[in-house]
Amino acid sequence: MYRVSSLNKWIAEQERADSRSNESLNPISRRAERRHSRRSN
Repeated sequence: MYRVSSLNKWIAEQERADSRSNESLNPISRRAERRHSRRSN
């Protein structure tokens, strides 16, 4: 039983860190950032 609860906890942590499971980390769901051009002198 201990192993199952340990494994479930580890899986939940991995899913929170994975952009495929966590929409806030998914780069596709973010708005595009405006890029600033660099001027060379």
